Order: sequence, then C-alpha cells, then structure tokens
Amino acid sequence: MRSLKDSGSSPQKGNWYRLLSDHGDGVGMLTKSWHYTSPSGEEYRDNPRQLYVLEVVEPATYGVGYSPEDSVLCMWLNAPSPGRITVHHLSFPVPQFVELVAEGEEPPEYADLMAQQSGDA
Repeated sequence: MRSLKDSGSSPQKGNWYRLLSDHGDGVGMLTKSWHYTSPSGEEYRDNPRQLYVLEVVEPATYGVGYSPEDSVLCMWLNAPSPGRITVHHLSFPVPQFVELVAEGEEPPEYADLMAQQSGDA
C-alpha cells in the first residue's frame, strides 16, 4: 500500500486515511491495526486503524500547538470495552502525516459511534 507521499496526494478534510505503521511508543503508541468487537458481537481482527481528517491548519494555529508547517488535525476511534466507542484527537505536521498514511475508508466502528451518539446503541 502506497503512502500519500508516494502517491503525490495531500490530506483532505473529511477523508479517512489508513495508518501504515505503528506510531509512537509505550502507552501512547497508536497501532496500525487493532482488534475491534462491535456492540452486536461481530469481531474485526487486525482492523486497520483509520484516521479522519477534521481540518488542515496553517502553522502556529492557536489551540493546536506550535508547528512551523501546516498540520493535520485528525481523530481516531477506540473501544475500551465492547459497545463503547471513544474518540481521540491528535495532530501531525503535514509532511509527517503523508508518510504515515494511505487512502483509507470509513471503519466499521464509525457507524457504531454514530449509533452510540444518537442513543441507538
């Protein structure tokens, strides 16, 4: 699978991107795949970690943290227990983001998050 950098693409607001490798280390590590169990009990082993781009911001944007480069604000989803989806946010400088991700798709846990937020789960 080719990274955004290798494909000559740039991150776009509102798109999902697949993490190509583990990022970080220790407790804060974001893994490229994970085991997800839906509220209905369906299991997704080696579920690809998807990042959703909320915004691409200019350097030194207030509230994002200082970066001398444009940054990608994104969210990723986790399930600390079956049926409970949590949302996490992080930012990357664009040059780093395009090396870490490839084009992705909406993950199964996103529909479960929408159901959870609407009270249907």
